[in-house]
Amino acid sequence: MQGKAVQITPEIYTIIGGKFPLCNSVLVISDQVSIIDPGCRLEDLRTFLHTKNLEQNDIDNIVLSHIHPDHITHAARLKRVSDCKIWANEITAPLFDDKEKMKNFLGFHPGHKIRPFWEAMVNNKMYGALDESEVDYILADRERFSLGGIEGTTLFTPGHTPDHMCIEFAESNYIFGADIDCTDFGPYYGHPNSSIEDFKRSISLVMSKSYEGLISGHLLEPIVRDHVSALKSYRMHFDLREDFILMRISKGARSIDEIMEEPIIYKSLSDFVLLQFERWMVEHHLNSLIQKELVRNDNGIYRTIRA
Repeated sequence: MQGKAVQITPEIYTIIGGKFPLCNSVLVISDQVSIIDPGCRLEDLRTFLHTKNLEQNDIDNIVLSHIHPDHITHAARLKRVSDCKIWANEITAPLFDDKEKMKNFLGFHPGHKIRPFWEAMVNNKMYGALDESEVDYILADRERFSLGGIEGTTLFTPGHTPDHMCIEFAESNYIFGADIDCTDFGPYYGHPNSSIEDFKRSISLVMSKSYEGLISGHLLEPIVRDHVSALKSYRMHFDLREDFILMRISKGARSIDEIMEEPIIYKSLSDFVLLQFERWMVEHHLNSLIQKELVRNDNGIYRTIRA
């Protein structure tokens, strides 16, 4: 249920945001108050803090898993209110510090025809994500850091975006998967610099480790106990989508517009921004099919290669 808080350990909680344009936020209350990915509803965060006799200005640390607007929504605002410290990895940090770099990183360079629609969507649904602020501490891969005595370790997991990372909690043996989220939607890789192959490797990395549970960045029931089985199902979406695209080409779709005449990934393509995300993901799959020598591209005309 959106808005509720789920206790993970005596010190770690998840404030449920759920589906995009919100996300689940992890709250750590120990010697300090820390929040990972402040993309839940601000009112829900405030309400839960009050149950612990805390206010937003008591927050000491914010940790960002990656630069997506739904995961950084309230970071700048909370820093203004509390003068807290913001932690991010070495790729995320310069993007958070310069939102123009962030926009370019996500594919929305100046002059991109969808950029104004994307900016409007962010400002309407994730207000504050484009506010200027700056990171205080930069985290490297596999770096251990302390949130008021609760130890975390970064685990770089690119693919979703190049800067995506998960966070492991050593003592309780949980991992915050962020956007390796085990949702029924499946993996998202809707930017030019996203990578299907990197995403698959990152999923395999998380599957190779033993955890008490994975905390999803978007599931309404955020704790995934059998993360290996869940991620196997999650990973299958790559092949299902690719098979669907290959079938469309084999049935006569030649251009990317023809391939996308009906939704492949999103249920509806009535939104300009979602249409752009879908196009970028389809392009990644087309490149994958070309590399596998299943499809060839003749100046924008796609054809299957028969064995």
